[in-house]
Amino acid sequence: MKPKVTHIDFEELDLPDVVYKYRTWTDENHKAILKNQIVYMSSPFDFEDSKDCKSQKQYNLLTNSDIYNYYFEDSKDKHPERNRQQHRKYARDFFKKSPMRHPDYIKEKQKKHLEEFANHFGILSLTANPNSLAMWSKYSDNHNGICVGFSPKKMFKFSGGGGKVVYHDKLPIIKPDDSFEKEHYKQVFCKETKWDFEEEYRTHMHFREIATKRDRQIKIPKDCFTEVIFGFYSTDEFKNEIMAVCETQGLDINFKQVVSIENGKISINNMNVKRSS
Repeated sequence: MKPKVTHIDFEELDLPDVVYKYRTWTDENHKAILKNQIVYMSSPFDFEDSKDCKSQKQYNLLTNSDIYNYYFEDSKDKHPERNRQQHRKYARDFFKKSPMRHPDYIKEKQKKHLEEFANHFGILSLTANPNSLAMWSKYSDNHNGICVGFSPKKMFKFSGGGGKVVYHDKLPIIKPDDSFEKEHYKQVFCKETKWDFEEEYRTHMHFREIATKRDRQIKIPKDCFTEVIFGFYSTDEFKNEIMAVCETQGLDINFKQVVSIENGKISINNMNVKRSS
C-alpha cells in the first residue's frame, strides 16, 4: 500500500531533460528499480555524509527579545480572550523560567527535531551526470552495472517535488525563525562543496506517520523512465537480460553503452535498440 504523503512543492527551474541513478545488478534491491519500478526514499540517517541533512536549528541565536516575543505570541494563540497587559505578564513570567537559554535543553530539542525529520522524510538522490568515473566506480559495480535515466519533471511531480542541490563552502545556518520551506531547503538541498562532483538533484517525500522501510519503497509510474546506460564492462548476456526485463515491464527505454574510458573521460553511444510495450 502506498504510504500517505504530503507533497512539498518547490519551483522547478532549469531541470535537465534526464536525471540518473547509478545501480548494480548484483543487489536484488537495486534490481527492483527496473523489475518493479521501485525507488527507495532514504532516511537522512542512512546517508554516508555525516553532515548531509543533519544541520541543526540554531536556537542559540535567539535573543532575549525573540524569546519574550515567542511567549507573547504563544499567549495570544492559546488565550485570545486575554488583553494585551495579560499577554505581557504571561510573556514576562515564562521568559524568566524559559529553558531556551540552557544548552542541555537546546541539545535535546535539536535531537528530537532531527529524529522527527529523519523519521518522516524520504529522499532520493539522483544526478545530472551519467559520465562520472567516480560514480560509475562506486555506485555501479566498478563499471559493470547500469545507470537508469528518468524524466525529472514527471518523477518530481509524482514523488513530491524536487530540485537541484546547491553546494556551499560552509553550510547555511538554519535560523530559529526560518519558515518551514526555508528550513527544508537548507536542510535537504544544500551540501558541502566537496560533493559537487555528484551534480546532484533530489526528490523527496514527507510521510505523515513514521516511515518504515516498506513505506520508503515507492513505485513510480513507468512513463518516468527514459533510458538505461550499460557500464563499460557489461557483457552481452547482462545487457540482454536487462533489455528483456524492460520489455516485460513495458518500459519505453532508450539503451546506451559506455564505449570508452580514456584519460579520465567517459564516452557513451546509443545502441540503436529500443524496446517498448
